Amino acid sequence: MKGRKAKLPKVLFDYDFASIAKREPHARTRQRFFILSHLKAGVIITEISKLFRVSRSTIYDWLKRLEAEGLKGLREKKGRGAHLKLPLEQHEAFKQSVLELQHNRNGGRIRGEDVLHLMQEKFGVNCSIDTAYRTLARVNLVWISGRSMHPKANSESQEDFKKTSKIL
Repeated sequence: MKGRKAKLPKVLFDYDFASIAKREPHARTRQRFFILSHLKAGVIITEISKLFRVSRSTIYDWLKRLEAEGLKGLREKKGRGAHLKLPLEQHEAFKQSVLELQHNRNGGRIRGEDVLHLMQEKFGVNCSIDTAYRTLARVNLVWISGRSMHPKANSESQEDFKKTSKIL
């Protein structure tokens, strides 16, 4: 074994990290607990960093967080990743606005561009068309339809045409 033995905080020996890790649902937090269980068992930080492909400084940071905040400091914190363009509080208002837009439409379905325009004007959200579609899906407004009917279309005359036309 190479390397020197790190000075481990006394808090490290207060927990059974292996059993805590087995009950942990979040993968990154579970990995932290497994790493700390190896450290508690006497494995050198250099070997742990190679085994788990985590830098030594990261492990030292986890030890500092454990000492300062306890197990709570090792758990995943909220706020990671991309944030929603339209806050959750506005989702119901957005859904009602989209339904109203569709209801007031004279024939056909609303398009993504219409939803994008609505988001920009009414909610002040400047986003891409993909974000508009994802937001529609998030509020359970996803519909797939065939070609839309023209507002002046006459379904009876179309049916008559189908009956009288010659099929080749």
